[in-house]
Amino acid sequence: MNVNWKIFETLTVRYGESFYLLDSNKFEQNYDDFLGAFREIYPKTFIAYSYKTNYIPKLCSIINDKGGYAEVVSEMEYDLAIKIGVLPQNIIVNGPYKNKKSLEKFLLKGSLVNLDSFTEAAFVEQIANENLNNDLSVGFRCNFEIDDSLISRFGFDVNNKRFNDIFYKLQKIENITVKGLHCHFPNRDIDSYKSRVNKMLQLENKLFSNPPDYVNIGGGYFGKMEISLEKQFNCKAPKYPEYAEVIATKCRTFYKNINDDLKPKLFLEPGSAIVADTMKFVAKVIDIKNIRGKNIATTTGSKLNIGLLSSKINLPMKVYSSSAEKLNDKNYYNDIEISGYTCVEGDYLYRNYNGSLKIGDFVVFDNVGSYSFLFKPPFILPNVAIIDYDFQNNTYDVVKRKENMNDIFKTFIF
Repeated sequence: MNVNWKIFETLTVRYGESFYLLDSNKFEQNYDDFLGAFREIYPKTFIAYSYKTNYIPKLCSIINDKGGYAEVVSEMEYDLAIKIGVLPQNIIVNGPYKNKKSLEKFLLKGSLVNLDSFTEAAFVEQIANENLNNDLSVGFRCNFEIDDSLISRFGFDVNNKRFNDIFYKLQKIENITVKGLHCHFPNRDIDSYKSRVNKMLQLENKLFSNPPDYVNIGGGYFGKMEISLEKQFNCKAPKYPEYAEVIATKCRTFYKNINDDLKPKLFLEPGSAIVADTMKFVAKVIDIKNIRGKNIATTTGSKLNIGLLSSKINLPMKVYSSSAEKLNDKNYYNDIEISGYTCVEGDYLYRNYNGSLKIGDFVVFDNVGSYSFLFKPPFILPNVAIIDYDFQNNTYDVVKRKENMNDIFKTFIF
């Protein structure tokens, strides 16, 4: 990216003193790279993009235009997918909260619903009995041991006898088709994927007399990132081809004696893996002070703007200055804390920065494309603009305008 202080200052005048920069071209390239790595090994691989990670409509539309699926966990996300033109049969519904009314909507429109609980299974049975002329497509989210101390709260314990009972009960209902199994765990390391894909394939082989329509390995993959960020994780961050080598190769081997047209689809549900590095957050330094020996820079941004990771690690950050002067002692700081505009004591965007910094500089944070603006509450300031910027051609498209007071308070009764 050919960026400089002048570009940021120009955008600031137009859109406010902090904003997001989106690179939708990079997002599309990440999608192609991720899917390509798997399809080289197992051609029947499909991406169901995780809307909850970043549901900018432009990005969701790119997925749909390229033949991908929408993976949603709420009625709001479902309605968004429909609004941008996703066919109901290309929507996969996950998540732990689905009431009977929403389940009925998803199923009767023809979407695939992965059930998360016995309560949901009971709702589906009722819906099937009340709509005998409609075919309903369901799957089961599976929970099992993957050699980790964490016990996930999602899905069915596959070792619980009730799981087998409800699986076969729904499978016998004439207008219900149990199409496959789904799993998702928070672990991103390669060993966890070795474990989960093995157990998923064994479980499908046990439960289905014929190959199912799909096997869904869920999300949770690492994406592309700078070395400085990768070093802060407690495990090696696998690249796309490394995930593919483990997951797709296992599927290819397991189904090697099955005709291609009968082989299950392999569904993957990446979010962060393809969107995290496609967004930057830009904030301006408005003050620098020293309090009892501690250097603090106040900015127009907040850690609430840059996502969940900001509380644990330092995201890659670069400083852009209007000054062409060489670094000097006056502007150089050791262990300066980059803080936010909120009244929360712990609002720090970057800890222990060492380098040149002055009032009027821009601090630009990378890898903020996942779980950032979606988690930002209207606390003190509304959310900021999102600008899809093409730095090669110096053109841009505003995909979300800056919010204002009326946006925040229009649901209140005055």
